[in-house]
Amino acid sequence: MPPMARSKWVAVLWKDLQSEARTRYGITSLLLFVVTAVTLVAVSTADEAIPRPVISAVIWIVMFFTAMTGLARGFISEEERGTSLYLRLSASPLSIYFGKLAGNVLLSLIANTLIVVLLAILIPTLTIGGLGMLVLVVVIASIGLAAVTTITSAIVAKAGSKQALLPVLAFPVLLPLVMPGIQATLLALAGLTLADAWGDLGVMIAHTGIVTTIGAILFDAVWND
Repeated sequence: MPPMARSKWVAVLWKDLQSEARTRYGITSLLLFVVTAVTLVAVSTADEAIPRPVISAVIWIVMFFTAMTGLARGFISEEERGTSLYLRLSASPLSIYFGKLAGNVLLSLIANTLIVVLLAILIPTLTIGGLGMLVLVVVIASIGLAAVTTITSAIVAKAGSKQALLPVLAFPVLLPLVMPGIQATLLALAGLTLADAWGDLGVMIAHTGIVTTIGAILFDAVWND
């Protein structure tokens, strides 16, 4: 990416961070959903031991709906505020795409880290056998969720039923990330090694790279349509 393009995507990211600091809509909705969902899970299970496959699925369910709740605001808010035209004139499509993607990755990392931390605190029976591998899974998952949400939110931003359409469009694209992600999370909770989970992690990394690349290629047409 040329130096000018690099500075432009950083400017887009900085604009979004400043906007979020003023309104706090995105981070507030993310935190509220995470705290509510994790608290309900903890209260419903009480002190009972939760099987690892169940808790692994719960982690991914909460991460998925958190992404659908808080990561879609980037392009939708531009359309609602009427600032999308100014953004088109100020930066190239590629800079806009990577700026929005970087913001979503940051929010996703914060939310998903909080999900795991709260689950570990509120569910005393939860044991994490491989903390390092779980951190790696969360990081890859956060980037993958942000990549899918960024391009799908750009597509639905011009639609009438914006928020309702996003999960419907994003879920099929996220399945190749979610299925190995659940298995990798299960292996991390069980304390298995990186070699045991490398197949699932490789699929997650490949899916994230493919979606990011395709998103960058298609974004110009999506954004200027």
